[in-house]
Amino acid sequence: MTISEINARSLLRKQKRIDSWFLSQYHLNLYRGCMHNCSYCDGRAERYQVAGEFGRDIEVKSNAKEILRRELDPARRRIPLKRAYMLLGGGVNDSYQPVEQKYLLARESLKLLGEFGFPVHILTKSTLVLRDIDQLHTIHEKSQAIVSFSFSNMDERLSCKVEPGVPPPAERLAAMRDLHAEGFAVGMMLMPVLPGLSDGVEDIRLAILLAQEAGAEFVIFGGLTLKQGRQKEYFFNLLEKEHPELMDHFRAIYPPDVWGHVTPDYHRSHRERLLEAATGIGMPLRIPASLMVAGFEPVDRVILMLEHMDYMARLRGSLSEYGLAARTIAKNPEGLQASLFGPELSVELSEGTRHIVMELLEKETCSEYEELMSV
Repeated sequence: MTISEINARSLLRKQKRIDSWFLSQYHLNLYRGCMHNCSYCDGRAERYQVAGEFGRDIEVKSNAKEILRRELDPARRRIPLKRAYMLLGGGVNDSYQPVEQKYLLARESLKLLGEFGFPVHILTKSTLVLRDIDQLHTIHEKSQAIVSFSFSNMDERLSCKVEPGVPPPAERLAAMRDLHAEGFAVGMMLMPVLPGLSDGVEDIRLAILLAQEAGAEFVIFGGLTLKQGRQKEYFFNLLEKEHPELMDHFRAIYPPDVWGHVTPDYHRSHRERLLEAATGIGMPLRIPASLMVAGFEPVDRVILMLEHMDYMARLRGSLSEYGLAARTIAKNPEGLQASLFGPELSVELSEGTRHIVMELLEKETCSEYEELMSV
């Protein structure tokens, strides 16, 4: 294991608009490389330019605290930061990987985010996040804190093989219960489920039920991508060693693709299994609108809710105008109320969709949203 300290030039990464999966517009990576060494990790792919061996060579952004303070300070910014969630985790590392025990970069970042009043969404596989409950309470008093735990499967033996540096699923579920008992919103990121290993209807249903028992307010589901190059080669090497009987299946559903996408047929069956597994449990498959904090601008809330409606409609195999409506509003947010989809915009939507948009704007919900989001 090699750990090296580096000086970062910047920390916050801004997306074009608030992400509908995590309700975040900014995220920060405190480390590069990850000691969890998950065999399927997307961060291993060449496009992220992580130097060295991904699971063994870790870069620590030792000046993260100073950079983050500078980037959060409103006196130093010409354009204020939006009050969307700050996403801590994901990308090319887990902020609570074991090296965090020494460097405390996640803890120091939470102190700063609390000081400046930003809501925080933590995505992690680690139970080390429990160390920082005090900082989460500070954030929660001013805005909102969400902690999402990532799972690829619920089987301890499988987890030990495919994500060797990660606490077992039962320990992550126990941490979810502890955080829920402290009053925080918790969720499960069931991603990536692994074809032939954890993507069956019963596998998914068990995960959702266990999340529900642990107090989760949502379960967000995602499949495995395998980008050509290091990521795909590393995972296939492990698969050939541990589950050679699945190699033909994986080769069939993962054709050469720069983005690592599966075949359309597998993607369709994957979606159908999720819907079958989730039906009747009553677990939201997107972060509920109730967790869109007060700092969210009304137009951003409408865009997010439309994107959630679009996801749920497509999950059920239906055509949807909601995604188009969200993109249209995002292009011209200032014109939403005054001239909804007026002549200055390039597309027109049905009267029904216009009505839904106005109702979401005025009432923050509508019957179509409630119906689509229920499973």
